[in-house]
Amino acid sequence: SSGINAECEFPEELENARFIAEYVEYDGNRAGLYQCLDGTRYYSDVYDRIQCGASSTGCEKRTYCPAMIENGYLMREWEWNSEYEQEYTYIGEYRCNPGFELRNAKIFSASEEDYKEKYGWGKCIDEEDNTPDPENLPRCVQPGSPEPCNMPEKILNGYRVEEIKNEMYDIVEQARYRCNSGYMMSETWKGDIGWCRSDRTFELPYCMDPKEWHTVEFELVSGFSKMENAGRVRARHNYADGSSGDWYAGCDDHFNGPAAGAICRSMGFRHGKQVTADKKMKPIEDIPFGMTNVFCYHDDTLMMSPSCNGDEYGQMGWPLCAPEEQIAIQCFDDMWKVDVGFKMVQRSGKMFCPTQVMKEGNMMKLKNMDVHVKWGGVHLGRDGYYETKYFEEGVQYNSKGKFSQKKGFKARFTGDKKEYDCFFCDIYMGEHIMNPWPDKNHNCPAEYSEDGGMMEDMDMN
Repeated sequence: SSGINAECEFPEELENARFIAEYVEYDGNRAGLYQCLDGTRYYSDVYDRIQCGASSTGCEKRTYCPAMIENGYLMREWEWNSEYEQEYTYIGEYRCNPGFELRNAKIFSASEEDYKEKYGWGKCIDEEDNTPDPENLPRCVQPGSPEPCNMPEKILNGYRVEEIKNEMYDIVEQARYRCNSGYMMSETWKGDIGWCRSDRTFELPYCMDPKEWHTVEFELVSGFSKMENAGRVRARHNYADGSSGDWYAGCDDHFNGPAAGAICRSMGFRHGKQVTADKKMKPIEDIPFGMTNVFCYHDDTLMMSPSCNGDEYGQMGWPLCAPEEQIAIQCFDDMWKVDVGFKMVQRSGKMFCPTQVMKEGNMMKLKNMDVHVKWGGVHLGRDGYYETKYFEEGVQYNSKGKFSQKKGFKARFTGDKKEYDCFFCDIYMGEHIMNPWPDKNHNCPAEYSEDGGMMEDMDMN
């Protein structure tokens, strides 16, 4: 046809491309179709077309996904069109270097099934954005590390002044805050510090007008009860001008353990629990109810936290509470604590392993529980090195009587004391050791101990 321009030569090979075919475009010009080679592309296509006389194609090494992420690398990438999104995007699949754990991006973690199906996926670019958002890429972290937090820059009438990192994992998980001029802070139990929890919620201080600001002061009234750090609770409000309100009691309707913890933390303890008052913990006399429906959603707060609730007693006209329904709690510092000691009478070979187990502030009676002792000896070496060995009953020792609360477990060493430099005991519940970080369970010199106890890496044969 006279409308077709004259023939021209299309090279068989150009940089990153090879010739496929020649064709005539709608305007009559000849064009060459080339296939991109060696992983190169013409934008999202693996083919490009050039006009007569062109010396190169648009086939280039295009990487839509970062080749590396921190502690990880790109395995492959592809163009993807979600059935829910009418746009094309590029997806990269990543893996972590040895010793690191992969965490999916939130957009690929909608469900457990979604997490598994799209494990390691990262959304790189789409039609509108040519820069990958780090939030849309997976992360490679130390095994067991917590999720990073974006601590809020602002709080109610205040602002962030410092981010605080978890030094072990090098991620921000707390922040320090300050109030705007003219406001007073309602603190967390860490003072002016706020933090994020594992469920991605925050506990933050906040700031109030001094005319509205107050704290709640609590006291325990134990009566004649012998329960340690326990009692009925009375409370009052303390205000910014130094004045205080009248004492009142709280009704235990809907009261819960986290609220008990919040009350105890305001009195200097770390934990608390609701208890049933015994007969000697009588109701506080001549005190009105002031609050009801007292509860908290998280067990790391003070009562002024937004995650705690307390309704003014009687504001709805119901329900009435009897004096026996006054809130009763017990406060403590350790949820679980195991103290193991060791004594040996060198002359007779008698060994004693006094043991105390505290659970939620109360000492447990071990007499009829599945708790037993293992006795052993230690060979001391140079530079703090040592080896330990458990004894066999009937060969190196004989048990002496049952467990007693005062002296603990008892036995007599029957072997040659000269074979060992010192001796120890460990407490087990079934097959599990109860004192993995012991402190006083031996009679070895202090230089072979951490904080006075045998170290964790014992070679117990």
